[in-house]
Amino acid sequence: MVGGAVGQGTRSCLAPTSRSAAVSAKSFQGRRTVLLALSFVPSQLLANRNPARASIPLKNNNLAGVRNRDLPVPSREKGLPGSTSSEGALESFLEARALVASGDYAAAFEKYDAVVNTAPGSSGIAEYSRLGRAITRYEVGDKRRAVIEIEYEVLNTVGIPEAHAALASASWASGKASLAETQWEVAMEFDKRFSDVAWVKKNYHWGPELMGALESFLNLS
Repeated sequence: MVGGAVGQGTRSCLAPTSRSAAVSAKSFQGRRTVLLALSFVPSQLLANRNPARASIPLKNNNLAGVRNRDLPVPSREKGLPGSTSSEGALESFLEARALVASGDYAAAFEKYDAVVNTAPGSSGIAEYSRLGRAITRYEVGDKRRAVIEIEYEVLNTVGIPEAHAALASASWASGKASLAETQWEVAMEFDKRFSDVAWVKKNYHWGPELMGALESFLNLS
């Protein structure tokens, strides 16, 4: 299902210069200067990178498979309260993913937050959970902080397509058109399927706020 959905393929087919005509250029400094620069990383370099682990799809029937297929369990570490290993953090992570799939974003946010605050910061579980917390935070109303957290993940690990696509969508919704455009270019280098709203909704279960931002971005509205 690579490519844009009906009525939403316009953006993915437009050249960057054509799309830029639809928006006014903005000046960004500091952190946003770095974020903008990411879009100019050579395509060959981007194409040769392996997609980051945090961009696994979130299908209901695949949640159990995450344990063995996508998310390696670190060596025994201090897990969540009541757990003697990171297995507890993994269980909580899987619960958070299930809550997202069911549409309970507030509960998912709390679960992700618990994992982030207890799992080793450099572990795969923490990486997944930080991005999950940021995306669900966007749904529960703290959009400004959510965007800052997504920006952190983009800077921390270049090449997570979900993070780049989410940042592009949220930036567009908040009026940061130039940042949105450049982050979208990076996302498309890794996974063009994020230009298909139906695919994102089915596989990643973004909430209505971020999905609405994505649709507005794709429709240039």
